[in-house]
Amino acid sequence: MSNIADIYDKYNDIIYILGLLIDIICDYLFFYLITPINRSKKQNIVFIVVTFPIIFLYGGGGELGVLISEFFQVLTFYIVYKRKKKDYQVLGRLLILVLYSYLFFEIETIFSLIIVPYIRVSSLGIIFINILEYYILTKTNIVKNLDDEYGKTYFFLIIYLLTSFAGIYYLTSYLFKVDKVLYLILLVVITLQLIFSLYIYNSSKKIRQDKLNIQQIKDLKIYTQQLESSQRKLRKFKHDYQNMLLSLSISAKKNHDKELVDKLAEYSNKTLEDKVWQFNDIDNIKDDLLKSLLISKLNRIFQDNIQYTFECRNIIEKLSDEYDSFDIIRMLGIAYDNAIEESLKLGDEAKIDTMIYQENGKLEIEIKNRCRDMGIAIQDMKKSGFTTKKNHQGLGLANIEEIRKRYDDILLNYQIKDGWFTFLIVMSV
Repeated sequence: MSNIADIYDKYNDIIYILGLLIDIICDYLFFYLITPINRSKKQNIVFIVVTFPIIFLYGGGGELGVLISEFFQVLTFYIVYKRKKKDYQVLGRLLILVLYSYLFFEIETIFSLIIVPYIRVSSLGIIFINILEYYILTKTNIVKNLDDEYGKTYFFLIIYLLTSFAGIYYLTSYLFKVDKVLYLILLVVITLQLIFSLYIYNSSKKIRQDKLNIQQIKDLKIYTQQLESSQRKLRKFKHDYQNMLLSLSISAKKNHDKELVDKLAEYSNKTLEDKVWQFNDIDNIKDDLLKSLLISKLNRIFQDNIQYTFECRNIIEKLSDEYDSFDIIRMLGIAYDNAIEESLKLGDEAKIDTMIYQENGKLEIEIKNRCRDMGIAIQDMKKSGFTTKKNHQGLGLANIEEIRKRYDDILLNYQIKDGWFTFLIVMSV
């Protein structure tokens, strides 16, 4: 019997060491997969070589060693890879990995206590659990929620869940000795709390977004009506005013008053050309939501004195029912915001061109803006968290790409060439 027990002990030790090694490797791998990295490949390798042995040795040193290992891992990763003084997005990703390790430990404990009392989780089981973790981290919104406008709230939810897990584990392990059944019940309660908390968070976020979207639609429709009314009045005024100037100009010429003629021409040009909102093609957009967005963004361009062109020669009746209209509007809104922001930095050289074209059941919207040569690749700009702005979360192209993934037939293309950045979206109508 003692030989069998020794075999079990050796087997368990091997499985424990193998499992610990796999877990730590996966922690590094998952962190680099889900986190925008601001260090070079050489710096990453040096960091791994220095920290991996410490985390591995302490991780195998009992419960206290595991606690020290996790604390050291979170602290060093955060210090090295944070992008600003207080980076809750990077810290949140680290805490999510710790939260998952708690879940894995509880599952392993239940497996060992109830299902197979004398054998630890097999190496196959460890690999399966890490594959499951990979899927959860990369294919769900568990991590992505940190990067949206409610990311800070989600960060505090992670802290709450992690504290709850640690607190219950401490109570059941040290203060109160609970039996297997109660331990299983507590694990189920904790898991349900995690699922319920995430459900409540996502539901409340959706409600807030829906309310905001509804209010924006109302505001933009009212704004559209006011601008269209002002445009019609301006056109009528321009027509009458030009007739009046023509009459005065003829009178002035008869009296040989050249100075008066020059003043009239100068005043006319300044008043009727410099500050006339010339987006006449906007009348061809019949979709209320798209039209409202375009008027809002183009008016901002006009008010910021940015050079522009806008062309839409086709009648665009409505966006396709295949898509959620809000998704299309969000992508276009982000593209315009990026173009405007870059244009404001360029100053007098800035220009934004918009071209909307429809043919053969396809709608193409192209937004071009002059840009600075910053030597940045498009692929880097599409990464979550990328930004060239101080204290900015970098939600631009990454958010556009995330929305596009919901649709198979939407084509997006970005290009930087000859000092111009081009955003092109092609979709069905």
